[in-house]
Amino acid sequence: MPYTVTRQHQWPDGTSMLEVSAGGRDYNNPDALVTKYPGEFETYDDLREAVTVAIAIYDAWRKDGEPEAQVGYGATGGDTMPSDACTYEEAKGWAQERYQALPKCPRCGDLLGRQRYKHTERLDSDEEYCSPHCAA
Repeated sequence: MPYTVTRQHQWPDGTSMLEVSAGGRDYNNPDALVTKYPGEFETYDDLREAVTVAIAIYDAWRKDGEPEAQVGYGATGGDTMPSDACTYEEAKGWAQERYQALPKCPRCGDLLGRQRYKHTERLDSDEEYCSPHCAA
């Protein structure tokens, strides 16, 4: 599942939130602000990377004059729904927990991305691999 990082002034109270949302660009909260920092509105397959980028953006945003900003995560489905604030540790824990649950390549252990491959000689197998090299 892809993840997107956005800065927002959330409805209805205008809370400044740095949000990591599940589902990619089409599913982030519509209260998102325009891109200002590197990594915003990027799509990340690895949630741990998205959270690391979010924390860097959060720190920069606070330095640039948004001292009340908070970090949040979740899946809004693209609706206007405020995220609950969390700590760095909670966001990193969520990312690690989700990462552990994701399907991984049985050969190398990397995440299975959107493009998956079958073993070239065992077509009756349901096993999926991350690359043609691993599937060979």
